[in-house]
Amino acid sequence: MGAALVLAACNQEIKPLDIERTSGIHTVNADMAQWEEYLKGTGTVNEVRDADYYTALRAWKQAAFDENGIATRSISYIFFADYGSLDFRFADIPDSLDIINLWGGMPKYGSLDYQEMKACQEIKGMKVVGCRITRILENAKWGMQAQIPSFMNAYEQYKYDNIGKVLQGKMSEQELESAAKDAGNAALKADVQAHPGNGVSMADEENPAWPEWCVYAAQVILDDIEQYGLDGYDLDYEPEGDPLSGTAFDTMVAYLSQFIGPKSGNPGTILIVDRNTNASGYGHLAPLCNFWIHQKYGSTGGASPAAQSDFGTNLELGNGWVPAQIITTENVGDTFSQACNNLEQMASFQPSTVGQQYGHKGGFASFHGQRDWRLESEGAEKGKKLRYQHHIMGIRAQQQVEYYK
Repeated sequence: MGAALVLAACNQEIKPLDIERTSGIHTVNADMAQWEEYLKGTGTVNEVRDADYYTALRAWKQAAFDENGIATRSISYIFFADYGSLDFRFADIPDSLDIINLWGGMPKYGSLDYQEMKACQEIKGMKVVGCRITRILENAKWGMQAQIPSFMNAYEQYKYDNIGKVLQGKMSEQELESAAKDAGNAALKADVQAHPGNGVSMADEENPAWPEWCVYAAQVILDDIEQYGLDGYDLDYEPEGDPLSGTAFDTMVAYLSQFIGPKSGNPGTILIVDRNTNASGYGHLAPLCNFWIHQKYGSTGGASPAAQSDFGTNLELGNGWVPAQIITTENVGDTFSQACNNLEQMASFQPSTVGQQYGHKGGFASFHGQRDWRLESEGAEKGKKLRYQHHIMGIRAQQQVEYYK
């Protein structure tokens, strides 16, 4: 099995993704009874509207991005999770939201969550992106899931060399599995560090020397996009000592940018990087990405809401990020009753000095924003009577802000 995967991945051609934009079970007809469950959700936020409403809503969402996928207005973004219960439903996400990040993972194919997710895309015009923390060694999941040769070879070799200990009772099967994964991780770490790639500047564009680990690791992301018909992917860049950082991370972004994002042959697809710092110092990634999301968790980290300084100084067109690519994020999930005022302030803010030259900010986002669903009686702050109240107010405030175009 491993050898077959090696052959398939190493001979992969750079070509447009085969993204199925419809699941085949949806028809845009708001009068159909089956849509009531998908569109109305719990009945606390949205109502089923007529077909003209959804046609206009999709047109408004589509106009939010230019031909390269860069935002033409400030957008709203949610890191959505906790689905699988009737409390947190895709169908309850406010209609005006632009992008849903599947922070809770891929919904089970064919489930109510999956069908509601597709309805958000096809009926309401929202974009849906996958998300993965870019730590390639975390729990050995990525190396094994992607069948990365350096990982798999060391993993299988260790099991082969030590199976006798299990048969002799000197090691349990669980201990053997854990030790084999550790061996795989050690080999994968050495592989990435020895072959980090050339970052975003490939020496030979016609025959780029993509490291083997990169091709395999990226395929997991591309498979998610194709299988679930996603609009793109968010790379949560939190290396914390992981080898998938620095030049190696740049290589991963460059490889993926051939398939999704403004440089790919797939119009409308999105490539995002998010991190707990502003974009300054990462301008080399700007041409390859649609957005940089700044994890600016004011309520938990003591920082203030979005400000002029969040847009840095590296904003020269063609050589770095512009405000339309920068999205600032509040942590609604961990402190939903304290953080939401910051969320609305982020939505209201627009860059001034740089805005005169480069235009509006990319938008605002909420981490674990589904927890804004709570009302006062369910633990939210006193006086909260509307589900997703802070996100809805943020969207309204952001639409009303006058900014330079």
